[in-house]
Amino acid sequence: MYEYNKVYQELADILNDKDVEKIYKNFRGMQVNFPMRLYSRDSVKKKIAKQKGNIDIKDLAVQTGYSVYTIRLMVNELKDDNVIQ
Repeated sequence: MYEYNKVYQELADILNDKDVEKIYKNFRGMQVNFPMRLYSRDSVKKKIAKQKGNIDIKDLAVQTGYSVYTIRLMVNELKDDNVIQ
């Protein structure tokens, strides 16, 4: 069997060969940049709204990768839009 190029080997270390081949077939030749945050801002705001603002801001910041400041901004935006009180 052939050896993978470095980036594909790094993926193979955390995935399996079949998934690495799928990634290769779909993205070869492309430069892919992954955002620092896994979750979108809109989905975090929906979670805040669903909990009616009764959240632990620090805990949510750790869970989502957003800063406490940004979570507070989202809460204030939802309050301004009368989504939460």
